[in-house]
Amino acid sequence: MVSSTSCYSSPQDQDTGTLGIPWLYFQIEEQNRELELRRREAEQATRLKSAFLASMSHELRTPMNAIIGFSQLLTDETAGQLNETQKRFVGHVLKGARHLLQLINDILDLSKIEAGQVHLEPGNIPLAEVLAEVLSTVQLLAAQKRIHMVHPASSPLVYADPLRCKQILYNLLSNAVKFTPEGGKIEVEFSSKAQFVCVSVSDNGIGIRPEDREMIFEEFRQAAVTTKGVKEGTGLGLAITKWLIEQHGGKIWVEIEVGKGSRFSFTLPEGQAASVAIAAGA
Repeated sequence: MVSSTSCYSSPQDQDTGTLGIPWLYFQIEEQNRELELRRREAEQATRLKSAFLASMSHELRTPMNAIIGFSQLLTDETAGQLNETQKRFVGHVLKGARHLLQLINDILDLSKIEAGQVHLEPGNIPLAEVLAEVLSTVQLLAAQKRIHMVHPASSPLVYADPLRCKQILYNLLSNAVKFTPEGGKIEVEFSSKAQFVCVSVSDNGIGIRPEDREMIFEEFRQAAVTTKGVKEGTGLGLAITKWLIEQHGGKIWVEIEVGKGSRFSFTLPEGQAASVAIAAGA
């Protein structure tokens, strides 16, 4: 007489007491279907989050740019003279608005990265010219802390997206200013090796603990406080910087010594070498 017990009715074979193979297949298929469903739900949640962040960031940038623009007009005394107290107050508004705009831009960049909407437009660019543009902004911040900045006057070409290259340099240099004490020093160096240009940004600031060496490149992670004793920003700057560098085919690393400063270095393809490679492949 044939038993009416189904092979799916029990995880054990009636005769041998061992796990039935058909039952295992059934369980594996069920688990795979559940994992696939969870994966799709996670992807949908990520897409919705990125779309929300992008929308909100755009909405916030418009009024923030207006605040910065009108604050700058007041600072320039276009509409009339300000007394010292008024100048100081407007300066605080302008500084705070620029800081908030940077945070908004970081969040917008992250949402674009997650949505796959960041597209590079590389070309041969003189790194020294990009650095000069960045320094025109960063040196104002450094001057407030009497930080001495040293940088080369010339550089080799790099094959990179000009806008993103500027963003990389700004993130590293503004970070160096934050973590370098008054009267400190920041130095930028260029070197060429194996068809890549290496850029190093060194400071004699507070440094980073060895155990935080990798963590600082993760999203929303901050390893140290600034020289003001507070944590600033979203913890996205270095994560975005690392992603941009890797998309160019380069890499970034940090050499640290607690209490004596940090040295961030990254590589980008050398301009002429990249041009020759492209021409050869055409």
